[in-house]
Amino acid sequence: MRKNKFVDFMKKRGTIVTLSLCLVGAAGFSALYAVNKVEKAKEQQERLIDLNEAAGEEDGDTVKGITKTEDKETEKAEAANNADVLSESEAASLKDDKDTAKEEQTEGLVDASANIKPTVNFTDSDALTWPVAGTVLMDYSMDATVYYKTLNEYKYNPALIIGCDVDSQVVAAAKGIVESIDVDGETGTTIKMNIGNNYELVYGQLKGVTVNVGDVVETGTLLGYVSEPTKYYCEEGTNLYFQMNKEGVPEDPFLYLE
Repeated sequence: MRKNKFVDFMKKRGTIVTLSLCLVGAAGFSALYAVNKVEKAKEQQERLIDLNEAAGEEDGDTVKGITKTEDKETEKAEAANNADVLSESEAASLKDDKDTAKEEQTEGLVDASANIKPTVNFTDSDALTWPVAGTVLMDYSMDATVYYKTLNEYKYNPALIIGCDVDSQVVAAAKGIVESIDVDGETGTTIKMNIGNNYELVYGQLKGVTVNVGDVVETGTLLGYVSEPTKYYCEEGTNLYFQMNKEGVPEDPFLYLE
């Protein structure tokens, strides 16, 4: 009887031990499984981190590559723009140089033209044409004095006083260059002309002058018209004052008239 009880007790105790061992094993397996799962999760996370870092590096390299490419393209564009600007600058500089050269050439031509003076070459063997149709009222006289009716006095006369009508045409007695056109109290509107070799002709008592200072006038060219006489020649009447100088000294123009 006791033996049977002991056997039953041992059977029950063995069952309990077995169950305990099973529970311990299950707990151990669960713990091991959990540890393995955690380690696997950790490994996966580390792999993801490594992959992300690798991807980041690749992206960085890609960005760097793109940036480098863009930088190169930007440098090329800037170089092209600089080249265009330089080309435009060089073209503008060349144009300025050409314009300057043209201006200098033009100025040179103008200066050369300015230095070329018209040729007038009257000599003592040349003749003068009559400057106006009329008669001599008062002859040239530098050796003796002559009587001036208006002034009621005797004095030297350095010119021919040629009587003529008002508005009579006055023409150039020789080819010359108009040096001056002035208004003189004694001779009225007066033209002085250089006819070459220090010879000069003076035409006074004029109006309606048709030439300008600097004009080159050919023989027979209209210079103007005879005006009313000035107060110095009221008694003598309407006339052309016609004087000839050589080196500033009066000469007798009648000796040259043909």
